[in-house]
Amino acid sequence: MFAYRARGFDALVGAAQCMLHWGALWVAVRLYEGYFLVSNGLSEYFGLLCWAWSAGIGAELLWCKHWHGDGSSPAWTKCLQRGMFACAFSGLAAFEPVLRHLSAASVAVLWCSHLTLLVGAYQLLPRWLGFLLFGSNHRHRVIVVGEEERVADLERVLSSRSGLGYHPVGRMGGASKRNAGSGLPFFGGSDAFEEVVRQKGVDQVILAGGVREAQVSEWKTNCEKLGVRLVVAQKFTESELGGFSWEAQGEWCFGMACHEPLQSPINRVLKRALDICVAVPAILFGVLPVALCTWGIQCFQSPGPVFYRQLRHGRGNRTFRVWKFRTMHVGPAMAAVQATRNDSRIYPFAAWLRRHSLDELPQFLNVLGGEMSVVGPRPHFVEHTGQFAEQQRYHVRSFVKPGITGLAQVNGCRGEVRCAKDMERRVRFDIIYVERWNLWMDIQLIAQTAWQVVVPPPTAY
Repeated sequence: MFAYRARGFDALVGAAQCMLHWGALWVAVRLYEGYFLVSNGLSEYFGLLCWAWSAGIGAELLWCKHWHGDGSSPAWTKCLQRGMFACAFSGLAAFEPVLRHLSAASVAVLWCSHLTLLVGAYQLLPRWLGFLLFGSNHRHRVIVVGEEERVADLERVLSSRSGLGYHPVGRMGGASKRNAGSGLPFFGGSDAFEEVVRQKGVDQVILAGGVREAQVSEWKTNCEKLGVRLVVAQKFTESELGGFSWEAQGEWCFGMACHEPLQSPINRVLKRALDICVAVPAILFGVLPVALCTWGIQCFQSPGPVFYRQLRHGRGNRTFRVWKFRTMHVGPAMAAVQATRNDSRIYPFAAWLRRHSLDELPQFLNVLGGEMSVVGPRPHFVEHTGQFAEQQRYHVRSFVKPGITGLAQVNGCRGEVRCAKDMERRVRFDIIYVERWNLWMDIQLIAQTAWQVVVPPPTAY
């Protein structure tokens, strides 16, 4: 639950702090060399100070890791103080080279200004990055299920990790509506779960221990049906349930029903960087030329708009409009009905576009806008979601952004869905992608897709 986010967040904070110090010191060296003309001594000073601060930050990260052996995280204030003073006073060793060039007052001003920079980096940078990485779409609204005392205890754990985007909105279950020790509002029993999820925009459910395996199975079914993450929280003294991946946090163990490598912000940054690197040239050298060519041919074969926008479900089952080249004649027949082989609605040039998947090129605009990724589960028609959701764990695919291509597509799952087995196979590949994502997998899938554009498989039409 916390591990992917916490470790990725700590790595990004450490990298950002080091980059900030090195960048600021490089600028300061250039300024002071220009004004005071003491390049040798001052450069040596800044070099030593840079080394001292970088070593201090590295030692603090290795020592604390912001993640103890039992999985608990130390208080942020202690981490900040420890790192701040360790780095600041280690910098004192670098003052000697500049004493022969600057007065003691100048040295004190330099040291204080750098200490201020260090304090700002440790106090403000983690908060700013936390807001940037775990705000809005990546903030999890959590419902805690269990007895009042356990919920209150667990609420304190969640509050200590609020910087990672976990926001408790209420509790359910328990024998009483009293909030003994818990400030969370009570939303009733499991019978009101679906209504609460839809009204409160719940992303995650935490079962606060003390539940039987049959109850866990029931909650798991309900969560999968609604596309909500399920976590089981138990004390160390309680036996762990099977079928969950466990991690420790203080005196609690958290069991996740689904691995999500893309919960790590560093993985999300890498994936987003790959998306932008692919989308920008694809728009410049793919979408624009093909759009011009398509517009010219459409004037003769099927007059109408070049682009077509369809409503699809994206991450978190939120709707968005996907861009495509229009491949069907304009009219009511363009309704949300899957295309079939030799479909009469498709005009001649569009059949070639669809066979080579070039009708999907405008979706790189969705990628650039952050609604889609280059690789991910393909978004389905909104009208089909209810039908496809009958597949077990179907909504797990909504935990990540939808993609232009995906693991299912390069394995032949494309074209018309004729039966439940076709949909089951697609969902299985999508879930494998969600749970086993890595950057190399995305690169491989992009390369395989590029080859299938040149040499289309039989299922492409």
